[in-house]
Formats: sequence, C-alpha cells, structure tokens
Amino acid sequence: MILLEVRDYLQATRSAPVRDLALHFKISQDDAKSMLEHWVKKGYAKKLPAGSLCQGGCRSCDPETIDIYEWTGPS
Repeated sequence: MILLEVRDYLQATRSAPVRDLALHFKISQDDAKSMLEHWVKKGYAKKLPAGSLCQGGCRSCDPETIDIYEWTGPS
C-alpha cells in the first residue's frame, strides 16, 4: 500500500518536500499531500512552517513555495 510506503520514505528521510515524494512515487503533488496529511492527522508527522529549507538547504527553490513535512512518530 502506497500510504505505508510514504510513511517509510518520510521515516527514512526524516523530512521531505511534497514535490520530492510525488516524484519518487510518480504521483501527483495533491495525492502526495493527501497521504502526508493522513500521517499528520494520526500525529506522526507535521508540516513545517512556510520558509523552511529542504534538508540540503540548496535554496534553488523559493522556500515560501515549498510544503515540507517532517516525521515526528516512532522510527
């Protein structure tokens, strides 16, 4: 089930932009965001504040336009 794969991906990376998840799983960003929101509602993930940087902090994208989620549940 892709929902569990999204969980595993976020656990492994600790945080990820919606765009990266969508590309990794070959799904739309809306679908990726919906799955991430499932884990937020369960209390296992959170959306980082606007302007947060990706793990690499490369700044090639405008941080204000990126939704980044962080795994907060058990590993």
